[in-house]
Amino acid sequence: MAKERRLSKETFLRIAELAGLDTKTPHMEELYPFVQNVLQGIAPLDELDLTQVEPAMVFIPGQEQEV
Repeated sequence: MAKERRLSKETFLRIAELAGLDTKTPHMEELYPFVQNVLQGIAPLDELDLTQVEPAMVFIPGQEQEV
């Protein structure tokens, strides 16, 4: 079983700041627990063994699509 990792409030606010969000807004108090719940919900994905799985798509930068 994976070790439970919690996102600290300081880390959350720093990530929000780097993303260009206003960390002084009261909405951050509501958003922080929401983000924690989302991260807990996707934590089991860390336990998947993907060693024999090829990526579904390949990103090739600089390719322009003709219209």
